[in-house]
Amino acid sequence: MTRINQILIPSVFLLLLATIVFVSPISIKPAEAHITKVFGNYLVQVGWSNEPVYTGLVNGAEVTIKKGSGDSAKPVINALKDVQISVKYGGVTKPLDFLPSSMVDGQYNAPLIPTRVGTYSLVFKGTVEGQAIDTEIVLDDVASVAALNFPSSTGSGSDNSASVGQINSLANQLTNDVEEAKNNADAAAKSVSNVAESFQQVKDTTDKLYLISMTGIGIGIAGIVIAVISINKNKKQN
Repeated sequence: MTRINQILIPSVFLLLLATIVFVSPISIKPAEAHITKVFGNYLVQVGWSNEPVYTGLVNGAEVTIKKGSGDSAKPVINALKDVQISVKYGGVTKPLDFLPSSMVDGQYNAPLIPTRVGTYSLVFKGTVEGQAIDTEIVLDDVASVAALNFPSSTGSGSDNSASVGQINSLANQLTNDVEEAKNNADAAAKSVSNVAESFQQVKDTTDKLYLISMTGIGIGIAGIVIAVISINKNKKQN
């Protein structure tokens, strides 16, 4: 009897454990990162092409459209021909160009590099085979790529010290270049002012010479007229 108990008790325990594993809601709940919405007789599933999602890394928005329900739903070919899809972050939106997947029927992908941490969403406007789809579906949050860095870029290693030194050197060089450019601009402005002053002096001198020459010419003409009158007068007296 003892021998039978030794065999039956472990067997019953294993059976109960297997039942808990397969029946427990935790075990059967799928780790689904994509979101599925129902529009009439169509299923629209959205998500990131690669998850988890990090800033600065190439990723993409993924949309799968099927017609029907459950496992019997069929992929819809060329489903997005009448649908405009934009990605939204805060109050900023950008239209996306989706292309059919070469691997999965009814699936469409648009390349995207998320640049900020936070929540993104896809905005749909249009129709799929006559079924109106006008909605906004939230995607999984984007995390900072800093979580993948090693060693940390904010550490106090020698590389950081060298980088700070290079930045300071560049800043000093930029300051010197700006100061030199300012000095050159001041010198150029002064040269232009000197040229303008010299030109005015030449103009004034030219005006004076012109006035003197015209006065001389006038005096010469007056002398000639007086001489002619004197000659004519002498002729008449003789």
